[in-house]
Amino acid sequence: MASKPTIYIVCSDRHRNGKTLLARVLVDYLMLNGKDPFIIDATFPEGPLRAAFPGRTALVDFSQIQGQMKVFDTILGSSGRDYVIDLPAPQTENFFKAFRELGFQSEALKTGFQIVVLFIIDKEYASLNAAEDIRTLIAPSLLVNVRNQHVGSILDQQTYGLTLDVPILDRDIVPLIEDKRFSLRAFILGDVSSLPERYHTKLRIFLHAMMTSLREIEPAISLAKLQG
Repeated sequence: MASKPTIYIVCSDRHRNGKTLLARVLVDYLMLNGKDPFIIDATFPEGPLRAAFPGRTALVDFSQIQGQMKVFDTILGSSGRDYVIDLPAPQTENFFKAFRELGFQSEALKTGFQIVVLFIIDKEYASLNAAEDIRTLIAPSLLVNVRNQHVGSILDQQTYGLTLDVPILDRDIVPLIEDKRFSLRAFILGDVSSLPERYHTKLRIFLHAMMTSLREIEPAISLAKLQG
């Protein structure tokens, strides 16, 4: 993945469109590539990522000032590793408001971080507009368009910038891999015992497509720097 420590922010302006699954795959991808990501799970109080990665996750309530400060202070106070922030839709606007008002981007860049936003763009033009507002706010950092094929998206093939596709995943597989005891990383490494054999090929195809897309982020970061 990226050579410099990177803050990955997974977000959308809409509910239930695959943000947490994307964040989970991203964390496993980073770990498979030798990284040591720390996770900020802002889905309070449920904490689905904390359940999947209990030893490397902080659960925060970003609707509270204390939660906002915890996120930014944690990252700036412990540089040198990657961070993955999973934002629920209601907190996306709050996060980027604080991001701007607190000057977090400039401080993070001075500390040596890169910033990548993965924004799942839903079916309405308002979702595309929300992504473009964030793209402008974080420039020259990178915003990656994400299109979840299961829920649909307003994006088309002519949209500029990097677009990551989340393939449709068999609905029978979803509850199985959402079990906190199931590890996508372990499955990729060959431990398939916790998933019925009839689903192995489908999950492998899904994960291969996701991992292939995630590999495109690092070249896109380099291109964004050149264009910036």
